[in-house]
Amino acid sequence: MPDFLEQVLAPGRWPAFVLVSARLSGLMLTAPLWSMTNLPARARAAITVLLSIVLLPSVPVMRLPDELLALPLPFALEMVVGIVIGLTAAILVQGVALAGEIISLQMGLSLAPQLAPMPDLQVSGIGLVLSNLVLLIYVGIGGHLMLLRGLADSLQTLPPGQPMDLTGGRDAVLAAGAVFRCALSAAAPVMVTLLLAELSVALLSRAVPQINAMMISFPIAIGVGLVMTGAALPFLATSIEGWMHQLPGSVVTLLGALQAAPAGP
Repeated sequence: MPDFLEQVLAPGRWPAFVLVSARLSGLMLTAPLWSMTNLPARARAAITVLLSIVLLPSVPVMRLPDELLALPLPFALEMVVGIVIGLTAAILVQGVALAGEIISLQMGLSLAPQLAPMPDLQVSGIGLVLSNLVLLIYVGIGGHLMLLRGLADSLQTLPPGQPMDLTGGRDAVLAAGAVFRCALSAAAPVMVTLLLAELSVALLSRAVPQINAMMISFPIAIGVGLVMTGAALPFLATSIEGWMHQLPGSVVTLLGALQAAPAGP
């Protein structure tokens, strides 16, 4: 039997296999592409098991806790580590999607589902366009593979089953604020343009009171918003690509908040 299979099938390796699978399961819950509902649950489970087997030789041998009640805590901690790694990319993707929803709201497209002739059909706004754009860039530069590499590296910096010092977890929670920073950066050009257009309509209505500002503001906001969104897509794509290239550094930063606890005396 090859050495690789002997290491995987050895009874003493099963505790490490379970914890590595837990860390990968956390990644599959939050990471873009891996957490998509279009990916069948069986395929996601098969990928988790296969990757766990591949990564198992790099994990040191560990033993089960002496008490049965001590089993859930290491399992939960491993899932937290996987979730944190997946959130590094999910924050960027959700930030750009939130920017699209903000633009749709300012353009008035958020009323589309209520005014749709067929209420059963979901009418998507600009958020769907920007979400697809960021996912294409994410997959194009190999962001889903970067996260797997970050998880593989975390098995060395944070070995499974070892106690962790969660005092720096506050930094990981504060990193969620990057969603709003990304959303503001992505939506800023269109938001400023729409604001100037609305101010122009307001000044025009003051100068010519006979004009119905409500009637002309909707088509102007939609037209200006669509034109500006299309014009800003190349610059937005460049910004998204720059953010995605920072994924490895973001993974290291967030993992730095979860450090292995110092060994006892």
